[in-house]
Amino acid sequence: MTLTETTADTATPQLKLSTGTIVEGEDKGADDIASLEYGVYRAAKNRQLVDECVDVLNRGGVAALVPTTATETYLKSIAECIKQYARSRHQTEGTTTGGILALPTSGSTGTPKLVAIPVTGLAQFLRWGQDYFDFDTATISLSLSPWNFDVSLLDTWSVLSSGGTVVAAAAARLHDTAYLARLLNEYRPTFVQVVPSTLDALANAAAGTSYSSVRNIVLTGGVVAQPARAAAVKLFPEATFHNVYGATEVNDCLIETLSAQQFASAETLPLGVPIAGCEVYLDTDGDRQLLPEAAEATHGELLVRTPWMADGYIHEGSITPLPVTADALYPMNDQALSVKGQLMYQGRRDRMVKVRGQRINLEELENAARRTGLIGMACAWLASSRHAEELHLAYTAPDHGTAATGLQLRMAMSATLPAFAMPNQLHAFADPFPLNGNGKPDFPTIKSRAESEQLMPTINNVKQYIVETFATDITADQLPSDVDLLSTGILTSVTTVQLLGWCARTYKIPINTILINPDELKTPEGIAGFIEANRTDAVTA
Repeated sequence: MTLTETTADTATPQLKLSTGTIVEGEDKGADDIASLEYGVYRAAKNRQLVDECVDVLNRGGVAALVPTTATETYLKSIAECIKQYARSRHQTEGTTTGGILALPTSGSTGTPKLVAIPVTGLAQFLRWGQDYFDFDTATISLSLSPWNFDVSLLDTWSVLSSGGTVVAAAAARLHDTAYLARLLNEYRPTFVQVVPSTLDALANAAAGTSYSSVRNIVLTGGVVAQPARAAAVKLFPEATFHNVYGATEVNDCLIETLSAQQFASAETLPLGVPIAGCEVYLDTDGDRQLLPEAAEATHGELLVRTPWMADGYIHEGSITPLPVTADALYPMNDQALSVKGQLMYQGRRDRMVKVRGQRINLEELENAARRTGLIGMACAWLASSRHAEELHLAYTAPDHGTAATGLQLRMAMSATLPAFAMPNQLHAFADPFPLNGNGKPDFPTIKSRAESEQLMPTINNVKQYIVETFATDITADQLPSDVDLLSTGILTSVTTVQLLGWCARTYKIPINTILINPDELKTPEGIAGFIEANRTDAVTA
């Protein structure tokens, strides 16, 4: 990675990523929006995309990458925002400060934000990647994550700037075992960066084959159960393993490098030590300790400052600064504990919930489920049901086995979790979790699907009553769960009252509760959800 030498105040920092090679790339979309000052691109994996982004950045402009699945409406809204910001920035700053790469956050903890990464910081990060992993012209990187995800800056941009080769795996085919096996066999990568779901997918694709060509495996973005890590070591027997921690706003800031034996046997992987140039603190009620010198058993929130820190979030044509402290430290909203010289992850602060008078971290619930080795991925949440708070846990089958029964999973989890932290409802997914645009589990979709499946008995009861009483010309199977019963004429204002009366009688719902919430009762699914939230007994139709 190089930045052009600059001697004049008017010079613009330059990126050079043209020396590397991209194979297996996808076709570039035709609806990208670009000008001399900015570009908004669907993050299709191909050389043209990289070249166009770099060209915009080298002119001091703003280049934004959005998921390939982004709607046209979303693309246009982002383009308008970027256009306004690029023009305002050009008028006030010119091009001397360099370009801005805009990437969305993962969206795993809320609505994605558009993060503004300056070229000068980006260049420093790419250099770190080159130096730490010894990227050169012989490097072959298997790029698994979408290119709008910040992890691609390491496994794609840094490798390309070193003259290496990037195998651009199609993000939509990460559960296609034959496809992944072909990429491993044909290209024999030397560097692979994975999130937990893709590590499982690779192990499943290999089907017992090992790949000694891989020298470095980088794990990012979550917890991997010990059985899955042991399988990864068999898959890549010559690899050194690295656990990295960071966020789009600060990129990578901690790294733990482990031998194969350490990676396979550790009960929990440490977060690591600060990357060179990064400052990381543990903050306990205002008492800050700099890592890695923090005292034993120090527990607190992680505060971070990196050389490649973002400028802020692009919103409505301007920059909203990062929510940093007075001394420019970014609060990660993650808790950690210093134990025997190692930093151990303790979960996100905003995922603490209170159930039955006890505080529970939803991430610890997910991690406990994964550590059993009986499941693949896990996703937990708190929901209200029948006037009580209930813990829900959705899970997938492991890639190397069959799905555990609910009883098997509960028994295994009870060995490490107290009774109050055990999930009330389990949702087994036969297929892998749907993923968001950054390759992470799509929590809203997972939650919605699980809740819909849980509602199916009640939905079916509601639909059966409707077709027997009001819509006698169709069957319950023909009645969609999300159909608007009023706008389609299946119900009228009069028959709606009759339906509500049936709900009240059948499920012992106070009639005043129904009458004050008419907007929730438009579809069979909505009616069923309302019933489950308000029924006072277990009577069914």
